[in-house]
Amino acid sequence: MRDQEGPDDDAGVRERLHRLLTEHSQSDIARKTGTGVAAVNRYVHGARIPAAFCSSLVRGLGVNPAWLLMGEGSPYLADVPEQTARLGENMLELVEAMSAVSKMLLGSLTGKHHLKVLRELNEALLSHERLRESMNSRSRPVFERILQDLQGALEKLDLERASELHKAATQVSRLCDDEGLARDFLRVSAFYEFQRKRADRFLDYQRKLFLRSLPDGKLFDERACDEGRRIVVALTQMHHVREAMRICRAIRALAGHRGRKWEAFHRLENTFGVLMAESGNLRKGLELIERSLPRLSGMYRKVSEAALVRMLIWGGALTIFDALNVGEPTDAKAQHFVRYAAWLLDPKAIKAALQYSRQQGLSPVWKGENFVGIAGILLEQLESPSAPNVQAIEDQDADNNGDAEVSPWLRFVNTAEAYRVAGDRKRARERIIAANELRVNMDPEVLPPPMDEATAHRATLDLLQDDKTQRPAVQRARTYFKRRVARGFLCFEPVLAGHYGIKN
Repeated sequence: MRDQEGPDDDAGVRERLHRLLTEHSQSDIARKTGTGVAAVNRYVHGARIPAAFCSSLVRGLGVNPAWLLMGEGSPYLADVPEQTARLGENMLELVEAMSAVSKMLLGSLTGKHHLKVLRELNEALLSHERLRESMNSRSRPVFERILQDLQGALEKLDLERASELHKAATQVSRLCDDEGLARDFLRVSAFYEFQRKRADRFLDYQRKLFLRSLPDGKLFDERACDEGRRIVVALTQMHHVREAMRICRAIRALAGHRGRKWEAFHRLENTFGVLMAESGNLRKGLELIERSLPRLSGMYRKVSEAALVRMLIWGGALTIFDALNVGEPTDAKAQHFVRYAAWLLDPKAIKAALQYSRQQGLSPVWKGENFVGIAGILLEQLESPSAPNVQAIEDQDADNNGDAEVSPWLRFVNTAEAYRVAGDRKRARERIIAANELRVNMDPEVLPPPMDEATAHRATLDLLQDDKTQRPAVQRARTYFKRRVARGFLCFEPVLAGHYGIKN
């Protein structure tokens, strides 16, 4: 049976004991810890290491207990902040108390000595609880400071420092049961994963945070509304638009009439408007965005303005050249302009959009996927169809931040378009057929971005309409454009008229 007085991981502690032996001899460790040299030698060579010896290492050699017990942080207390060092010492005391409790539980609670054993057990448990509370109170300021530093690093996009701070925050979170800080940890962790462009982890943190927000005094408040909206954003990044819309509707219902006063509610309405448009109902989406935009501020307003301009282009109210001169230049608008110019397959429009995206002083509010490289390749193909640049699209991960099903589909769509523009219809047909097969088998919850879907359908009509084996795909493409035009996407009217975007 395992020695209950020892730490949970003898192998790890022994490994770190060997690390100490590179700086101290066995006799030096024995002298400073008050342990016999023979005992130290046994611990080094495989004997179980008692918690008392670990305590002696901390007190005699100034070893950092967090490092000794878990391998975290610096080996010596002199290398860590005083507050963190005290927290580590509490951890060691807690381990000793837990060891004492475990030892008593192994003893017999029957016979004439059982009352004494129960009293000792009760005292040990009380000591254990006092130590837990002490650790909790000391961990709060440490946890709070780490979270503040992590938030600051993320706002500065210092992801290397943020990675280390997030690791530290995760460790300290296990020692602190403060509910407010626990929520702050989930919130900043979600922000961390968002900046790392890991939508699935971002979504996991946001869901946990949203669920913890619900049991508060008020069933649903402004903060919970905003946490729910962030779940919607995560789902949208993963192209789970239909699920995102269902959650939007649920949050709107939970917010009720009083929620109309919250800015968070209007941010949600704005997001819902974008989803309505992207799922096919452009007119309803425009209505929601126009209604919510005046109530937004800061970055949210800029992102909303970019979405509004994009929808006005889709609806035929603005040409892309008009849109380039509307409002403050932002990277969100740049992304929309470059993507739409590529759809037009107009060299003049692509050049203007690329120039817009590269201008000095572009306000950074998007930090999302980048279509500039693909647009540049299409431009080269339009100006010189023999340019051998399509392989560059073949080799890249076209959508590495979204749903795993969308990425290979989008790569086929982009290469089909590039080969189509270059005049290589055979290869273009192969790629678009492969893309259509992937699309048919895609999770029904997944909805690719509208311009990418439209690109696939346009190529299908151009390349496959005379192929009897591809009639279902051709019919789906025609239905897509008919429905979209009927709901406001007037930019797709030329496709219905048989114009497929390549000028001879």
